[in-house]
Amino acid sequence: MEERVLVLAYPGTGKTYLADNFENVSDFEFQHYRYDYGEYKDLPLEQLKGRTEIRTIKPAWPDNFFEALDAEIQEREVVLVPFATSLLEILDYLASTSNVRIIFAIQNRNSFENLAQSFRNRGNSEEFVERRRNDFQKCHDVIADSKFEKVYIEDDEFLYDALLKAGINFKQGVGFKNYH
Repeated sequence: MEERVLVLAYPGTGKTYLADNFENVSDFEFQHYRYDYGEYKDLPLEQLKGRTEIRTIKPAWPDNFFEALDAEIQEREVVLVPFATSLLEILDYLASTSNVRIIFAIQNRNSFENLAQSFRNRGNSEEFVERRRNDFQKCHDVIADSKFEKVYIEDDEFLYDALLKAGINFKQGVGFKNYH
């Protein structure tokens, strides 16, 4: 059996690129497990992120997410989950996860302005950008204090580059995305 890897990666690292290009990768978004977007649910994911005025938290959160994530980890070799301090519930889940290599991945501390422009280019709202700005350093602190493996993405790198250096193997082909 191939090694199972769960990568908690900060938004904007390149998770979607990996799922678009490597068959053993899953870009596993938590938004539709956590939030009910009602009549707006058919908008593209990037336009929904950060839209607090149109969402409510689902009563089954976070158990529904953890159940689906467990199944996904059994199905795929590399599972990518976005990580921000709004997803701190996952830390307790990680402590109980076994037989899975867990990696936190984030850009270096001085790279937020590049990320902000990337968020805007992909259609995220200014509210989303500002929430990420306020969260970026907090995420660095959470990750630094974590017992799990850490991968820091340099300015001239993407998640793919950093994970290759960490010994993750990728298989050419189209992976999986659990969102529309």
